[in-house]
Order: sequence, then C-alpha cells, then structure tokens
Amino acid sequence: MMTEAFERRTLSCLRAQAERYPAMQAEDIVKYVFQAMLGVGHLLTSREAAAAYIAREMAGLDADPQESLTEPLGPAWCRLNLRRALAEGLAPDDIAGLMTVPRTAVPFTRADVRACCLRLADSLPPGMQVPDEAALAAILDETWLPNHSDAYRALYRPAYRVIAADWIPCLEAVLALAALRKNQRRTLVTLDGPCATGKTTLAGRLAEVFGAAVVHTDDFVIPHAQKTPERLAIPGGNCDADRLAAEVTAPWKAGAPVRYRIYDFRSDRLKEAQTLPDTDVLILEGSYCNLPAIRRDADLRLFLDAPTDLRLGRLRQRESPASLVRFLALWIPLEDAYFSAYGLPDGGMCVISAHYEDADT
Repeated sequence: MMTEAFERRTLSCLRAQAERYPAMQAEDIVKYVFQAMLGVGHLLTSREAAAAYIAREMAGLDADPQESLTEPLGPAWCRLNLRRALAEGLAPDDIAGLMTVPRTAVPFTRADVRACCLRLADSLPPGMQVPDEAALAAILDETWLPNHSDAYRALYRPAYRVIAADWIPCLEAVLALAALRKNQRRTLVTLDGPCATGKTTLAGRLAEVFGAAVVHTDDFVIPHAQKTPERLAIPGGNCDADRLAAEVTAPWKAGAPVRYRIYDFRSDRLKEAQTLPDTDVLILEGSYCNLPAIRRDADLRLFLDAPTDLRLGRLRQRESPASLVRFLALWIPLEDAYFSAYGLPDGGMCVISAHYEDADT
C-alpha cells in the first residue's frame, strides 16, 4: 500500500524534475513514477550484462562535468547521469555494481504506479498531465517498459541509470575509491565513526561494488586481562592496533599473504588464524581504524556519522538491555575519547552523513 509520505516526497521530486525539464510529456511523467516506485530491478539480469550494456552506451557519450551526477526520483531511488559519471571516471562495472547493491526490496506493483499517477494528476504543475486511464493502462502493460517521449529524448538526450538513493551521500567516497583503484595496485580504505552509524553495512556494500575484502576492528579488541584502567585510559587503547597492523595492513600493503587471528568475545581468546582473500581493495571497518599504527597505510579514510538519537534507536533495537547499558556507560565514552584525542573527523577524511530511515516509506 502506498503511503502518503512516499507519495508526497515523490511529488516534490517530480516538481523539481518539471522545473529542470519543462518539456516533460505525459509519458515522461509515467516513466518517472514507474522508476520512483519500482526502481531498477526489472532491468537486471546480471551485473556483467548490465556493465556490458552501459559500456556500449557510454562509448557514444561525451563526458559532461557540469551535469548533475544524480537526480532524486523520490525517497527510494535516484538517476545517475552517465555523462557526468563518464567525466568522473566511473567505469561501467562500477555503475552496474551501484545498480545491483543494495538489493532494495520493492513493495510496489504496476497497479500501484497506475494508482499513484492518477492521484498525482491534480497536483502536477500547470501544463503537465498524465494520460487518461486507457492510455495509462497501455503504457503500463506488463509486457514492456515505459519510454521517454520523443520530445524529451530530442531535447534532453537522457542517459542515466537508476540506483538506490542510499548511495547519494556516499558518492564522494565511491568516486574517490574508483579513482584510486585505477591508479594503484592496492588501495587501503578505513571506515571509522561512532557505533550504530551503519559502518558494517556500508563496508559490505562497498565491498560488493569494488570486490573488496573487509576486516573489522571489533576483531582486534584486547583481551580482558589487558583491559586495565591504565590501558583503557589511552584513547583507543581497547583496540590492538599494533596487532592489526602487523597481521593485516603491513603484509597486505606489501602484497604478502595475510593470516590473522580474530578475538572471540565469548571465550576471551584469539581464534585460529584465518586467511584474508587476496584483493586489490581492503576495507578496515570500525572505530579505532584511524589509530596511528593503522592510518599511516590508509589511502582513503572515510568517516560515517549519524544523529545521536538515530544511533541510540538502533542500539535499543539490536542490543539487550544489559548490553545497552554497557554501551552507554563504557563503549560510547571510550569512542568519544578516541575521536576527541585524534580530532576526528579531520580534514583528510571523507565524511558521510547517515540519514533517518523514514518509517512512513
């Protein structure tokens, strides 16, 4: 069922599109609503096929650094403009990866698209209209996809792909990582930030797009015997940064095989060593990944932040009451002391701001 909040935000974005593209026809409005609700899943057979198709299209485009990189379609999806992507150096496979990750659930159907178009008819800017019910039914026929109008294609030469709107605040980091990967053999990324900002989720998504390996700083917490008041008084002292550097970052940067041990919280000991897959990109995810022993080897440093009440809401959902108390009394103050001591985020970091999830969408 369509929510009022989703429809309201979609209409707001559609009005902005109408100002940018005043020659939009009825078909273009239907295509817009279709993409805003159904996204891109209907186009994807495989990442490889999508990349090959994008490569063919981009080969016939001129790069345009002045074009907007993205155009919101609503709360869930956006358009990624290919001419700007070409100017930014995004490869077709990178774009195909952005299309396929995250695998956003689509709760709407073509019937919902039809109903939304009819409801929006009275709210559109002057001069814009949707097709009548018969024409709308033909456009939304299950056997084909809505197209842009001939007038729209002639005037605006649309060349874009639809990606999840979740990527919008992350695109600066995506562009930086794509550029680094082209110009060097190995790229080490640190993804820092307070607890419950979504670092693990973002690291996983970046890893899927760029074929990266992920190592978590939570796996390098010091054992209980070392958690003395003196050690915990050191900013970041509860992370064994020296072991992480010796077992992971130093050998990985040197191109040597990496075998590292994960700290097990339940048994309070290190597990048997495991082998890290040999990849060109390594993401270190978690608080304390900008301690000096680690950050000196980093090629790209990211910092993910989010409003405090959003973070606390996530912690209440995922932690037990006893664990939540420990987060509030110990782990969050230790993180804050570390951020303060090292002035994080600093000017050399790419800061990504996580936003509220809209429960009404």
